[in-house]
Order: sequence, then structure tokens, then C-alpha cells
Amino acid sequence: MNPLRLLLCVAGLLGFAGKFPCRAAGAEFMEYNVTWVGVSVATMTIQSQSDEAGHDLRSIRIWSRPWVALVYPVDTTVDCVIVQTPDGPCHTVHKQVAEKDFIQNDTLVLWPDQGKAVWSNAVQHTVQSSIVPKGSRDLVTFFFDLRDVLAGSPLQAGGAYQLVMDGAIHDLEIAIGAPKVIRTPHGRVEAIPVDAVSKSPTLFSRNRPKSVWVAIAKPAVLFADVESRFGPVRATLVRWEIDGKPVEWNTR
Repeated sequence: MNPLRLLLCVAGLLGFAGKFPCRAAGAEFMEYNVTWVGVSVATMTIQSQSDEAGHDLRSIRIWSRPWVALVYPVDTTVDCVIVQTPDGPCHTVHKQVAEKDFIQNDTLVLWPDQGKAVWSNAVQHTVQSSIVPKGSRDLVTFFFDLRDVLAGSPLQAGGAYQLVMDGAIHDLEIAIGAPKVIRTPHGRVEAIPVDAVSKSPTLFSRNRPKSVWVAIAKPAVLFADVESRFGPVRATLVRWEIDGKPVEWNTR
């Protein structure tokens, strides 16, 4: 497997870094520099906003640097729309992957309050309906909650959670470390490591997430690290805007 496939794991680890409860409603934009063994190989952007109907719209795109694309092009987009229905929230996650000779076009429709999920594979022309544990999370929602664990999200340290992804259910546990002042492109910021520990034999079996460093004063994923047999992959937050304005950091 080419090392750039690890970028998808990083995308999942950041998982649509999401909005935090204390900010005003509006559009949020984040940009990450993705490095592999210290070399910049890709850019990742994360966006979040609400439409006029009040639906949450979230998207992430990751693509390889031009020099890397000459050898191994990657361009992946994942969109998520959350609509409130009489049966509770309905999450529609559409994933399009274009990675050299590999193509993926999947849609997951999840009703977490009802414990229902439908997967559609546009490439293989298959549809699969399943009963899932109530309260299960799609990848997008799980990592929104992961960032917001410091700001009153439903996630709690030491809790067990079910992640619905790629036609399967995966068990995860949240672990939180001690706060620490770390160096970032924005200065020295107090942050805390939040780990998603996989209990699944297949999830993160080759690419093991390490720490997601979350800023304490303004919850945002600063770094996300993945350890693999090809070497360390890191995503670093280099740009963060809300309603088109840069977010100000509380540095040390």
C-alpha cells in the first residue's frame, strides 16, 4: 500500500474538526498541512456551516501536493449533511475517493436515535441495510464530538462508543491525557491529548492513530499523528477562520 493512503487515516482522525459550542453561528474553515516523515505531501481543508433550513453541512477535502500527484495523485472529498426529522437526526455521509487507480463512491445514511443504517456503494452497485446500536456515530460526528470533548460533547473519557463506517461497526474508547503547553505554528498553546483507542480488529489495524492534540482555550485540533509502517504522518493546523476572519489564539 502506498504511503499516501495514510492520508485517509489522518482525514478520519481529524474528522471534520467541527464547530465548538461557544462560537456564534457561521461558516468555519480550517486548513491543515499533512507531512509524511517531515515532508509536506498534502493539503487538507475542513469546512462547516449551516444552510437556510438549519441543516448542518460539513465537508473535508484532502489532495496531494503537485509534485506528489505526478507519481501518486490523491483527491478525496467527504461531505456530511445532518437533517432533523420526526425520527431524530438523519446523517448522510457521502465519500468520494480518487487515489491513483482506486475509486470509492459510498453513501452512509444513519439514524442514530433509531439504530438504523443504510450503506450504498455506487461503484459496486450495492445497497446494505443494517440495525446498529442506538447512539452509534458516523465518522464525521464521532470526531466532531472528539474535538468537543473539552466543551461538553456527549463523549466522555473512558467511554465505549460504536463507529459505523464502510459497512461495519467498530468499537472505540476515548482516553484523555494531561494538559501540556506545546509549540504550534500559532505560538505556544495549552493543549490536551485525546486518543481514540480502537477495540476493533480491523479499524486502524495498519495505521495506528496516536494523539490528537486539542487546544483547551478554544477547542480545535492542533495536530493529529498517525504511526504506520511507512513512518509518522502528521496533520498540522496552519489556518483557521470563522466567518472569513482569522481566529485569535491565546498563546503562552
